[in-house]
Parts: sequence; C-alpha cells; structure tokens
Amino acid sequence: MAIISATELAATLHACGATKVVLALSGGLDSMVLLELLQQARQLSTFQLQAVYVNHGLSPEATRWAEHCAKECASRNIVFASRNITIDSAANIEAAAREGRYQALASFIDSASTALLTGHHADDQLETLVLALKRGAGLAGLSGMAQQRPFAGGSLLRPLLDCSRQHILAFARQHQLQWVEDSSNADNRFDRNYIRNVVAPLLTGRWPSFTDTALRSMQHLAEHQQLSDHYTEQALALCVEGKQLNLTALQQQMPLQQDLVIRRWLARFQLNPSRQWLQTLKQQVIAASVDAQPLLVLGDYQLRRYQQRLFIEQETALPASSCRLLWDMQHNLTLPAGLGELAAYNEPGPDRLAVIRSEVTVVFGQLSLPFKPDSQAQHKPVKQWFKLWQVPPWQRGQVPLLLHNNKLLAVAGYASAVSTLQADCWFGWSKN
Repeated sequence: MAIISATELAATLHACGATKVVLALSGGLDSMVLLELLQQARQLSTFQLQAVYVNHGLSPEATRWAEHCAKECASRNIVFASRNITIDSAANIEAAAREGRYQALASFIDSASTALLTGHHADDQLETLVLALKRGAGLAGLSGMAQQRPFAGGSLLRPLLDCSRQHILAFARQHQLQWVEDSSNADNRFDRNYIRNVVAPLLTGRWPSFTDTALRSMQHLAEHQQLSDHYTEQALALCVEGKQLNLTALQQQMPLQQDLVIRRWLARFQLNPSRQWLQTLKQQVIAASVDAQPLLVLGDYQLRRYQQRLFIEQETALPASSCRLLWDMQHNLTLPAGLGELAAYNEPGPDRLAVIRSEVTVVFGQLSLPFKPDSQAQHKPVKQWFKLWQVPPWQRGQVPLLLHNNKLLAVAGYASAVSTLQADCWFGWSKN
C-alpha cells in the first residue's frame, strides 16, 4: 500500500486517455499530496491540469482553506477555480455535502478525455466497507469505491485508493507539503468520523493488516460484481423489448437472475427498489391472474402487467371523453394531457397512415365506435381492435381517434379506413 509514484500516475492517466485533469482540491492532506504528484507527473507527460475547491459553506474556515488552495496552485502554476454550494441543513449533511460537491465538479468534466481525480485512499475504503455493512449493502456496495468509473462527460479516478494514510503522510512530510486540518473530522457524531476515529483504530490495533485484508476481500467482491453484471446484461438483452420486460423470457431465467434482471431494468429509470417492494412486484403484479390489471407505483412510475409483458410508464392524465378537437390537417395539432401532436404530410412515410385531407374531429376513449381498417373485411368496435393489436387497456384512452362525418376514419398509430390508393394525405402521431 505504498504511495503511487509520479511515473505510475502519468501512466494511469495516459492509459485512460486523459488529456485534461481536474483535481478535487480541499487543501487537506490527501488532496495536497495528489496535487504534488500531479505536478510531478506533468513533468513526465503532457496534460492540462486544473484544481477545483468546493466551498460547502459548513465551516467558518472555508474561505481560508480556499485561499490556501489558490496559493499552492499559484506556486505550481496550476489553474485554480473555486465554487460555492449550499447544503440543506435539514438533510443528511455528509450525504448532501458529497452530492453537492460532485454536482459542482461535474460541470468541469466536459469531455471523454477529461478526468476528475480525488484523494480517496485505502483508509477511506475501509470506512466505506464498514458503512456498507451497517446499511446491509449488496455486492456493489460492499465492493467499495471504484478506482475508475465514468463520471459526467468523462471519468473519475482515485489513484491513491491502494495507498494507506500512513504512506500518504510520510510522502507529505518528505516533500514538506502544507495542508489544512478540518476540525469537524474529530466530530464523532458523523458516521464516517466515528469509524475513522473509533472503530478502525480498534480493528487495526488488534489486527495490523486488517485494512490490507479487507481491501482484498473488497476486490474479490468487485470481481464477482463484474461477473454478475456481465451475465445480468446478457439476460436483460433477452428480456427487454423497448421499455417493456418480456415475462415469458424472464421466467426462463433462474429466480435469482430474475431479480437481478428486474433491478437492472429499473435502474435504467433511476429506480432502486427495496427487497420488500420487489417481492410485492413479483407476487401482486407478475404473478397476478391473467384477467387482472395490477398496478404498482415506484417513484414517479407506474408498473403494470399485460399479455406477459411488464410495462413501466409515468402517470399520464387521460383526456376527458367529452374532449373534441377540430383538425383541418393543414397545421400540426397539439393534443391535450401531453399526448404529443398530429401532423399531416403529402407523402407516405414510416408510421404514417393514409387519409383523405379534410376537416376531422379528434376524440378519445370512445371505444364502442365501429371501425373497419382498410385491410379488414368487417366492422368491429374499436375496443376489439385494440385487443387484437394488444394495446394495454390503460393506454387505449390515450389514443387519438379521427372522425369524419361522425364515422371513425383512423386510429392514430394503428390503422386507417382509407386505402393508400384513395389517399391524398398521410398523417402521423408523434408522442412526447
């Protein structure tokens, strides 16, 4: 766990294609050591270097720390910037400060060749493991912080993650570095401070190599997480159809893989359900009777099942059944309830339906209207056509119905009563 050399750091930056480096500089020991290492690496490799200080507004010393960072950067001819953020005092201060800091830093990471570097080290990783154990985390959480991962428009690197604080301190003293001390680090009301100041010393006092062995275990877990991710992505590709989950394909996976696939699918919508919620989804939605119309809410989304498919959608208000819109097919028609717009065209094209240009009335939810698509031999109520087209029941009231002389001329997005030979106009429905 010796400290990384400037040569190794330059090689790491080159390997990840970083031509611009942004250092998250707090003025503390870890980031000052990383500042010095980057200064040395810049003599060995060509890259732009900038340091950014984020003032959380939590300490009266913050302005002095910013001045210290600016002074140290100026002495090394390194571009420096400072950003002020506001933390909600009612929130979890540790979590809110971390989130606010990364949000502020993200604006500087504006290209694939830009890397954000932070001074996290091996002792921080041990603290992260204990916190993950406290909250009952899974593989991803117990794997700890990654040495490299995508971030904003580029990447995030933690080059000191395998280095102990002891070696970092020795490096700082050897190079006579100056750093600031945050007095709040001694406040054991904060979980990470309590682990750092109380728990970790007990563990390493009894077992001196505890940090090394814990990091080794975290690496094993990270490798298993990568393997799990690989097979879960393969299974997900077999189960996902657009925004829907094919339940027939899902049920061909082993039960544990099914859970991982559902979680990975929901993660695409920034959703992370509890184990209990996932169990409810499986019991009350996926396993519901065929004629049921189950609904489960998660965040801003609704999950429903229909025809062995699981749908995830944000709630959409239905237009009133009395809603009637006149459309002359000369201009685009904006639909109510955020349902997009209708547009007429002079030529056919993908997802366009044939019609005869005329003034029509657009209505919604009148599912008993008789309708005969051009390619069909008989009239049926439009609700029966929706069943044949496998349109989920909750979506049927959102579909624009075009009437001409009180007869159903077309069902937007699905079928028209007008043949392509009769048509002098085509229309399309673009959804929001």
